Amino acid sequence: MYMKKMILKKNHKTQKGMTLVELMFAAGILAFVLSMIFTSVIAMGMNREIHTQRLQAESVVNEILDQISRTDSSQILNFRPILPDLPGINGVVQVEAIRPDGAPITLPNSGGNFNLPNPFEVRVTLSWKTTDRGYTITKRASTYVSN
Repeated sequence: MYMKKMILKKNHKTQKGMTLVELMFAAGILAFVLSMIFTSVIAMGMNREIHTQRLQAESVVNEILDQISRTDSSQILNFRPILPDLPGINGVVQVEAIRPDGAPITLPNSGGNFNLPNPFEVRVTLSWKTTDRGYTITKRASTYVSN
């Protein structure tokens, strides 16, 4: 009888702690969750930089369009923009007047006498490479100028 009680007590004894398999499974889930969080944080940082550079580019393009609108239309073929700080690296600004046949005239243009329609379109294109990953991004805007 005494032996039966001892066996029953041994079988009903509750286990304390975790097995190694449970600990490894929990560590795997934790590693997966942490890697996803770190990946998201890094991606947000890169997107923030690109977004900041796009906002700066939009400001530069709008400033050039304002300069164009303040320029006398008879002097538009000699227009040379005053460039503020360009975003990223290797920033290139291209200003073009559009002829009636749709062909662009790069400004400033000292050669040739072009007959431009009234009003005519002036396009500003800004291209640059991002500083973090080297992506090439282009921002384009246009305005109409009347003679």
